[in-house]
Amino acid sequence: LSEPWRFYTCGPETKAKLCGLNEDKKAMFEGVPEWMVVTWCSEHEDGSKLNLEDHAAVACATQNFMLSLAADGVGSKWMTGALGAPPEDVLAAVGAKEGEKLMGAIWYGYPAKELSSEGKSPPRKLGLEGTRTDLP
Repeated sequence: LSEPWRFYTCGPETKAKLCGLNEDKKAMFEGVPEWMVVTWCSEHEDGSKLNLEDHAAVACATQNFMLSLAADGVGSKWMTGALGAPPEDVLAAVGAKEGEKLMGAIWYGYPAKELSSEGKSPPRKLGLEGTRTDLP
């Protein structure tokens, strides 16, 4: 068990640092109730099978966190490149240790207003037919 995941819950001071990383999106960032930055570190060589397994394990842990939030009625969004800030700047803002890599920032909180039952998911590019193969 390598435990490659690292979770940084961000208090007001850290959130202010993160919000300051992209002036164009600062107002939007400041409207996010809570932030958790997720990083991963592996003791295995980049690109090796075990390194890729560590990356996958952190992705699964992150998704499980978000599913847990949803079960409690808390909305969440997984942010990566859309933050518009270099990963090294995000890592520095949370004080990540050397060797850690950014998995993403999880924004979460209760909806400001009741969600519409008429809300629609964005259309999928491939759909089920493009992603599933039925085998004999």
